[in-house]
Amino acid sequence: MKWGGFLKVSIVCLSLAILLVPSMSKAEEKEEKVVYHCDFGDDSRFNDMLTNIYNLVDYYTTHNVSYDVRVVANGACVQFLLKDRKGTKFESKKIEEKQAKHTDEMMKSLVDGYGVKFEQCNITLNRMKIEKTKLEPFVSIIPSGQVRVVELHDKGFAYIKVQ
Repeated sequence: MKWGGFLKVSIVCLSLAILLVPSMSKAEEKEEKVVYHCDFGDDSRFNDMLTNIYNLVDYYTTHNVSYDVRVVANGACVQFLLKDRKGTKFESKKIEEKQAKHTDEMMKSLVDGYGVKFEQCNITLNRMKIEKTKLEPFVSIIPSGQVRVVELHDKGFAYIKVQ
C-alpha cells in the first residue's frame, strides 16, 4: 500500500473512532434508578434504610454515576416524615431524642446533599387524618404509594425494601 492509501485508511479509521467514542460515553452515563419502599413504623429499621441509602448515593457520587433515588412512604412510615407527631396516632410513640435528631439530620442531608426524593402517599394521610402541613417541607405528596412504586418499577427503578 502506498502512503496516500495508508493515509486515507488512517483518516477513515480515526473519523470512525471519533464518532464512536461519544456514543460509548453516553452508554456509560446511564442513570441508576432506585426506589426504597417504606411502609413500616420501626425507627431502627427506618434508620437502617437511611444508612443504606446514604451508602448507595455516596458510592454513586464518588464514582460519578448519575442516579435518581426515591423513598416512597405509605402506612406507618408517615410518622418519620412528620415535623411533629402531635395530634396524630403516633403522638404517644416514644423515640429517643438523639435517635430522632439523627433521623432528621440524615434525611435532610440525603435531600440537600444528594438529591434523594421523599414521596408520601396521600391515601395514608387521609386515612390517618394527618394534615399535609405536618409533613417536612422536602416531602412530596403522591396520590398512592402502591401505585407510585409500580409506576417507578415500570420506569426501570430497582425496588429495595429494607427488612
